[in-house]
Amino acid sequence: MKLEMLGLSLLLGSIGTAHASMDSLVETCNSCHGSQGISTHNDIPTIAGLAEANLSEQLRTYLDGRPAKTVNHVTGDTSKQGNMTDIVKGLSDEQIDELAAHYAELPYKPMKQPFDAALAKAGQKLHEESGCKKCHSEGGSVVEDEASILSGQPKGYLLTSLQEFKAGKRSNDEKMNKAIIAMSDADLKALAEYYASQQ
Repeated sequence: MKLEMLGLSLLLGSIGTAHASMDSLVETCNSCHGSQGISTHNDIPTIAGLAEANLSEQLRTYLDGRPAKTVNHVTGDTSKQGNMTDIVKGLSDEQIDELAAHYAELPYKPMKQPFDAALAKAGQKLHEESGCKKCHSEGGSVVEDEASILSGQPKGYLLTSLQEFKAGKRSNDEKMNKAIIAMSDADLKALAEYYASQQ
């Protein structure tokens, strides 16, 4: 699964400038994704500890104009709202690679969040029987899969991402697209509960 929202700059409409230091770019990312890239927001993913190749791929996909959801910032954040497509404008290839390398080196930490145990159990069955585990092994917890860590990501982010795949607003592997499109809305909620339950 893919990586969804980086933070807004407090001073600029987008984070990419030729002269922006890596420290300032990281600070900008952390303004939404949380300290050290560990999210505390239900609709924004943790990016710390994800595969470097996955992170750079997602940033470049947004740079190419993939539609992205506008997300409200955490309480107390006074920066402008925005979405990833707007936020990454102007990032250079070098900046993308450096950001991906930076966050890939940080430890991943699953979010502590409430979940529905019955739905999570149903979601686990879907994960194992629908083909999800072929790319997202061990419940979506293995960074070496380079398919993005799903376990312990914020539930709102997980559900929104699954819904976007089903609606055709996002795409990835063709087999994954077909599998998600075939699922019901209830199936997607169960999957989100399962991944969110792994804490």
